[in-house]
Amino acid sequence: MTKHPLRKYLGAAGQLLVGILIIVIIVIVLQNLLGFVQVQTAPPGWQIIRPPQEVSTLVIANDTVWTGGKDGIILIDRSTGRQISTPGPAPSFGYVRQILRDRMGQIWVGHDGGLARFRNGSWEVIAPAPGVPFSKVLSIAQRHDGTIVIGTDTDVFSSANGSWTSLLVNNRPTVASADVLFEDREGNLWVGCGAPAHGGLYRLNRTTWSSFSMQDGLPHLSIRSITQTRGGTIWVAAGFSRQGGAALYSGGTWTNLTVRDGLAGESTRSVFEDSMSRMWIGSEYDGIAVGRPGSWNVITEKDGLAGYEVKVMAQDANGTYWLGTNSGLNRVDPYAAYP
Repeated sequence: MTKHPLRKYLGAAGQLLVGILIIVIIVIVLQNLLGFVQVQTAPPGWQIIRPPQEVSTLVIANDTVWTGGKDGIILIDRSTGRQISTPGPAPSFGYVRQILRDRMGQIWVGHDGGLARFRNGSWEVIAPAPGVPFSKVLSIAQRHDGTIVIGTDTDVFSSANGSWTSLLVNNRPTVASADVLFEDREGNLWVGCGAPAHGGLYRLNRTTWSSFSMQDGLPHLSIRSITQTRGGTIWVAAGFSRQGGAALYSGGTWTNLTVRDGLAGESTRSVFEDSMSRMWIGSEYDGIAVGRPGSWNVITEKDGLAGYEVKVMAQDANGTYWLGTNSGLNRVDPYAAYP
């Protein structure tokens, strides 16, 4: 007896669905196995933590490591490296660009969908909200006077008495995006723009803006990270794709470091000074360089890094290093870090 055409169609469709299901199961199993192997083969003292699958920002608050990125907010127990629950009920987060712990212990979360604050055990959505002039947050900083500053894709806002005021006034520069905010010990607010073609570095001294470009000595227009060492030098990570470097600003002069000087990659992504005054310079594709000018050690995925792009770095009170990458989080014991 000839099968009805509809039965033949349903039979073929069912076989196709079963085949797709089998492929999906195989992919999931392989992903888990690969992640397991990578964790097991990490060198002593190096731990790879997933989730989070990607880390763009992190802060350490007592015994908790707050991480943010494409996965939203994920919390890690500092002593065990295990994921713990996010206190709730938490708001919905877009791509988390910046987490800040202010001097009062409050946690600020800036993301593509707005700004939220966690304090006294509960969440508050600050943006979007009526009267708030932004809905996307790229960066957050706290100034010495306690003021919170927000960087967006078009402006820089300062909070005073619950209202937000633009800082881009008085011969203001044209900022394509305020991807990085940093206040130095002298009270200057630095603003870094990550746009590859229209980026740049800006500095606000009280009410006066100044700007820095490649003509002034920067290795690239795309600014990714800013810090200040104990000695007072400003370090800037700059670059995009396979171009860029690290820039040092001291005494009004810029000095650049590149691969020829021992860095891991030309495009630098993050910069951090540890408790031993060593500099950690993360790259976009090639791992980290650890050390000082003239003496660098390069760390890659072969040495235990979770991913090739190192986006953020921190060190906790016990000296443990936390490295946020494009492919997970590293927890590194102090004795295992490179000399």
